[in-house]
Amino acid sequence: MDWSGFPRESVNCMLCGGSEAEHLSVQRSWPVARCRNCGLIYLSCRPVEAALEEMYSREYYESTDVGYGGYVDNFKKYNKIFTRLFNRRADDIEPYRGRSRLLEVGCAHGFLLNHLQDRNWHVKGLEVSKLAAKYATDQLGLDVFCGKLEDARYESDSFDVVLLLDVLEHLHRPFETLKEIGRVLSPEGVLVVQCPWELTHWEERAEAFLKKMKPCTITPDAIPAHLYFFGPDTLEAFMEKGGFLTFKKQSGNYGAIRRKIKPVPVNTGPFYERWARFLYFRMGLQRMLYRLAAMIGKGNGLIRYARFDQ
Repeated sequence: MDWSGFPRESVNCMLCGGSEAEHLSVQRSWPVARCRNCGLIYLSCRPVEAALEEMYSREYYESTDVGYGGYVDNFKKYNKIFTRLFNRRADDIEPYRGRSRLLEVGCAHGFLLNHLQDRNWHVKGLEVSKLAAKYATDQLGLDVFCGKLEDARYESDSFDVVLLLDVLEHLHRPFETLKEIGRVLSPEGVLVVQCPWELTHWEERAEAFLKKMKPCTITPDAIPAHLYFFGPDTLEAFMEKGGFLTFKKQSGNYGAIRRKIKPVPVNTGPFYERWARFLYFRMGLQRMLYRLAAMIGKGNGLIRYARFDQ
């Protein structure tokens, strides 16, 4: 999936505004840098916001380089796994139901929204991809606005829960979006944010070490759709700058479906690397470490529950 031809813009650190950055690597022609002031890792040169429509076209959902590849077909094929994940999400947000009004920002094809609607939530969605939003409205009959949150013009106090799942790392204007979420939430409403923990996570550090690469130089997911590569501290600082105070943390793990679709190759690289891959991916070491990591808050998925600091 070649996105190297998108128009580009150079940016300073979105978190602190700093212009002093440590160059880490170039991934698929896009430079990855770390702010010397606050530590945020980000694309120092990124696609312009006007490229989003082309970026989140059919190829985004069909390519195996990004997402699941064949998004709808894989949802149907691995529906049991999706259902298990969706049930867990529904159980986790149940304590914050309030009046059962829920908005998912970045709802893609609406599969999670449809599941939550079956769990008696009054759901709405927002999605920038015309392809995905059309599927959600035409095939699932969901109320999904295609465009940016600021353009949807929901009334204040419209929602008890807002989901921002694997979205914050994509946003060109994240703090405008967070401010608008704060406006449309009820006074006791809850924002649920989920982001991948990339580059500084223990698994990627170990991979870099095994491959004799410098730390933070493994190719992160979905370049250049991901503009920021969060760790726990920078994610919470990001949310705080956007007006949200975290009150609950969860640790999850990505990959249950992707490992089915695109298994990690084992017989590649030097002899010692092949053995390490065999032990890790085929003998259950990864599954064991993932369970332990989630228990101690070191999973590669960062989940935060927050309320708007009015």
